[in-house]
Amino acid sequence: MNERAPTSSTIEKGSYVVVQKVGGEHIRVMRLSPKQKVLIEKLKFEADSVFGHPFGLFEVSSGRAVPVCASQLVQDEGVGDIELRDVNGSADSESTVLEECNQENPEVNPAQALQKLSQEDVLSLKGQGISAGELVSKLVEGSKSFSSRTEYAKSKYIRRKTKKHSDRVLILKPTIRLLSRSYYMKDCIRVSNLRVDQLGMILQLAAIHHGKNCVVFDQVLGLVSAAVVDRLGGQGSCIHLHRGLIAQSIPCVHSMNFTEETFSTFLPVRIASILGTAKQEDDQKENAAEDEVIEEGDADVAEAEAMEGTSAARKADRLAREKRGLFLLDEGVDSMIIATRTVDPVSVLEAIFPKLRPSGSVVIYGPHMEPILDAHRWLMEHDCVNVRLSEQMFRIHQVLPDRTHPLMAQHVVGGQLLSGIKVNGSSGSS
Repeated sequence: MNERAPTSSTIEKGSYVVVQKVGGEHIRVMRLSPKQKVLIEKLKFEADSVFGHPFGLFEVSSGRAVPVCASQLVQDEGVGDIELRDVNGSADSESTVLEECNQENPEVNPAQALQKLSQEDVLSLKGQGISAGELVSKLVEGSKSFSSRTEYAKSKYIRRKTKKHSDRVLILKPTIRLLSRSYYMKDCIRVSNLRVDQLGMILQLAAIHHGKNCVVFDQVLGLVSAAVVDRLGGQGSCIHLHRGLIAQSIPCVHSMNFTEETFSTFLPVRIASILGTAKQEDDQKENAAEDEVIEEGDADVAEAEAMEGTSAARKADRLAREKRGLFLLDEGVDSMIIATRTVDPVSVLEAIFPKLRPSGSVVIYGPHMEPILDAHRWLMEHDCVNVRLSEQMFRIHQVLPDRTHPLMAQHVVGGQLLSGIKVNGSSGSS
């Protein structure tokens, strides 16, 4: 984990990016490598074509992505000026045209009868490298019912065809908001239904800012830990508690392309180290590794030695970060965040709540109500004040001239937030 991808305004080899097709619904978080094929909603291009270019808008043509200037799109021969063209002089209504087409070709699909261009023609034009604007223009020219449509229907037709045949993609620098939206839309169960608005509320309730020392138990793909590290900005510490020998299932932390200074605040600590069982686990791991080396024999000795050197460097860095994290835990932390999916939050509280300083904030997130209620009772019994249980509502609304309505097809599921402040009580817990 010592080798960090360079963070800059340009797309570099080995860096993580966020890819989204213009007008598309999916957001992909991926790492770009040389000779890699990038596929997003049936749009494919080579990763080598974007290296060295700034993040932004690209146009895909013949399997390569070319950067384009958004301000020039209005002036280009694109979809923006299609509505101004007189592409069909016929004044027949759509129903009349449809009836005529049915009489001429009774075996043809009515939807296909209204369009002169066939599917083979569209694929052939795409193979020639035609732009999306030119393709939509030809589809409009080939439509037998376009001129009989209302202005609203024409605009809707153009938007639908542009969305379907769009050849433009956004390649963006990863941010917490984009990562949160991507994983929530792709598989919200993996992030415990954690929405971006609730993530922001977690950071606010935990009072995360520059220079804070915070301990985090994260079961939401490292999304909370990544948000804390990003908010700290290189000053403070994010003590990430994890099970096992190394921190796993934290793709959000790696996807942020943190600089060395910012990433230095990320301190993974094994829960076994806090409970005092880490030494026994290390001995078992080392014995298993020695047995594996004996079974393999002398095969690929040079490769094994090289891997051993890299592994030793990573282990030294991991142990140094863990040692620093344990020291800060003994000194006391300012905030504590628990974002669970399958683990009972009370078991985590029993292990790390004594490490929280008086007046420190504790925030617990979970997708299910019953474990959160158990944690609520536990906090009320262990010197916590201002204990609050909240559930937020979040819906996207479409705002149009003289009318507005919520977006019908959207995820609205979420979890529950529990927050409180630790005080010095009669029990004398530190």
